[in-house]
Amino acid sequence: MQPVDYTTLTAACSELRATWVPGRTEQVYQRDRYTIAIALRTLNGRGWLTICWHPQAARICIGDPPPRVPDTFTFSDQLRHQLGGFALIAIETIAPWERVLDLQFAKRPGEPPTWHLYVEIIGKYSNLILTDADNLIVTTAHQVSNQQSSVRTIQTGQPYELPPALTGTSPSLIEPYQSWQERVSLIPGAVANQLLKSYRGLSPTLARSMVQAAGLDPKQSTQNLEESDWQNLFQRWQQWL
Repeated sequence: MQPVDYTTLTAACSELRATWVPGRTEQVYQRDRYTIAIALRTLNGRGWLTICWHPQAARICIGDPPPRVPDTFTFSDQLRHQLGGFALIAIETIAPWERVLDLQFAKRPGEPPTWHLYVEIIGKYSNLILTDADNLIVTTAHQVSNQQSSVRTIQTGQPYELPPALTGTSPSLIEPYQSWQERVSLIPGAVANQLLKSYRGLSPTLARSMVQAAGLDPKQSTQNLEESDWQNLFQRWQQWL
């Protein structure tokens, strides 16, 4: 499965907001070690919000109903107990170009959120964390002790902390062509790889498709690009933004 990049996540969230917010939580079911499904009821129907924190397949989307077999996971039992009957009132990104979502639940639309369900779609560090209104962790799919990480611990009862900020420059529509071209070509290498290394928010698939749309080979070295090649690629870059 292809990793979810920021563009894909943004599109998924936009669709979810338009169709499923606000939506009342009717059920929570855990499919496996890495996936839960939340049954949401809106004025227009019922659907299952799938949230997965698998290291290679983390995602959020509307999926199929879960199987009719008992759910024996403790994590989903805790989520059911806290979120049952509450309304999903908002899906927010915590910062530009960061793949962390804040799903907010309240007793009813228009009221302040009682619960925050943080969906962290960040590769091998992906996680799902429930906090109360004061951002204290109530339960989490994967706890992280100080023996496991010296950078960020994730344990029940402690305040929720955002993941460390991504390195790399944030893409911007106002960045001029010369600055963009100099950044990508600073270190010679395959053009798709240099895009990935130069900016945050891209996936390998997105970088390759952007380069191919400009009529170039993703493996072509930045040293061998003509001025017209750079101009075509920059045009595709701005279209993406």
